[in-house]
Amino acid sequence: MAAALEFQTAVGKIFYNAGSTPDGRLIRKSQTYRFIEQNATPANLQLALSSLGQLSAMTVMSYEKIVTSEITD
Repeated sequence: MAAALEFQTAVGKIFYNAGSTPDGRLIRKSQTYRFIEQNATPANLQLALSSLGQLSAMTVMSYEKIVTSEITD
């Protein structure tokens, strides 16, 4: 029995540094962008997400691509 992964969706996430709590813990906020192309290259995705991140007053910490797949027989 062989299983296959079938692409469903991909989202891009930008994580921001939103300051810190009174006890010194980092506050991390994120923004999700849906409908990312399955074949988006890492370079193109970083360029797009970094451009979007520059619109925020908060400092960008990192970027992430999350792919959702379905396992089929």
